Amino acid sequence: MSNLIEDKFHARISPSASKRWMTCPGSARLIEALNIPNKPSKFAAEGTVAHEVHEKCLFNNQEANEYIGQTFESDGFKFKVTQEMADAVQESLDYIRERITEAEDMGMRVEVLVEVWADLKYLGIEGLDGGTSDVVLLFWEDESLIEIEVVDYKHGAGVAVDVTNNTQALHYGLGVVMNPEFNGQGIPEGITITISQPRAHHPEGRIRSWNVSKEYVLNWEEEELIPKAKRCHDEDAPFVPSDDGCRFCDAAGQCPALFKRTQEVAMMDFDDVEAKLPVIETLTPDQKRFIMDHAGALRSFIVAVENQIKLEVDSGSQDYSGHYKLVRKTTQRKLTEDALDPDFSPLLDYIEEDDMYTRKPKGIGELEKSIKEKLKSQGVKGFVKKSKEIMEEVTTKPTGELVIAPESDKRMGVQPSIVGDFTNLDS
Repeated sequence: MSNLIEDKFHARISPSASKRWMTCPGSARLIEALNIPNKPSKFAAEGTVAHEVHEKCLFNNQEANEYIGQTFESDGFKFKVTQEMADAVQESLDYIRERITEAEDMGMRVEVLVEVWADLKYLGIEGLDGGTSDVVLLFWEDESLIEIEVVDYKHGAGVAVDVTNNTQALHYGLGVVMNPEFNGQGIPEGITITISQPRAHHPEGRIRSWNVSKEYVLNWEEEELIPKAKRCHDEDAPFVPSDDGCRFCDAAGQCPALFKRTQEVAMMDFDDVEAKLPVIETLTPDQKRFIMDHAGALRSFIVAVENQIKLEVDSGSQDYSGHYKLVRKTTQRKLTEDALDPDFSPLLDYIEEDDMYTRKPKGIGELEKSIKEKLKSQGVKGFVKKSKEIMEEVTTKPTGELVIAPESDKRMGVQPSIVGDFTNLDS
């Protein structure tokens, strides 16, 4: 692949893609060499709109509900703010405001910074300029900065993001720590990194935090960030396929290193897995375990190749003629934007306006917020704790569906529902 890559390197080594390039430094040069355009995604655009609502609410001291029904545009996609989006944003806002209230009750001063540029140009590594953090909270005691909290809002529901050693947020924390305005501060309580992802399940909660010392962040800069960022510039920068790194890599569908890995998984190593064959030949536990160990890589590679072929065919390529074609997904009917508007909808000529809606309760986050405000207005001490206690009485959490997960998963294991002797199934 090195013959594709020019000597001069222009690609931006961004914090948001750091999980990829810090694992696979060769990917940065490959993406640059292939000149892959930024492909707008509806999911990413929806996340941008949610971020905008989040930002406006913090700037203007508003509630997310105030934006329900308003239309925003991002990357050519238009979105109307729904109750679901407002509930997710509000949960994040409530956390931030709760942190501020708790700190102020302890006599601290809290400074709230929104859309903060974390400048990393001081490192002198081409492409590593820095990035924008959603929210930074600065906790002051008298004239001393005692804690920094970096809050990274994630609107996505598909992939739950870990907070511990989160490289994107560490970039932002480092940028704030090294800001000339705060560089001399000891920050005795350290840096708190918070991932706010209200729509995704994670064993540590939808909003999860990790606290580290200032020294930890500076050591990470020296031992991890600098050498790995510099490695991206090397002509022989290695390609290291990984489940997490390849999932969102723009070059995954054209990467020979990922193709080689999936070949090894699918063809070469499979026959080497030692196991007794059953009388009726089926996959053995060892073989099934081997497949599961590499499932992420196989899935991500297949999806990446499929997307690459779709892009090529849509661009006029005839390389796949007679094998593949573009088709439209089957869709279901949906109401137009004006269908429920009482001033325009022809439905009201035939049915009552009440017949157009189904009554449903507000989101749990919004109900809890209303309770907090009511208790606070009544002068109830410990109103935050009291509101949580009330909500615990009226909420329940259904038992989740059983899924298989690796031993490294942080969720507690579940005992089998059927207990028996399975030792002879493969003999």
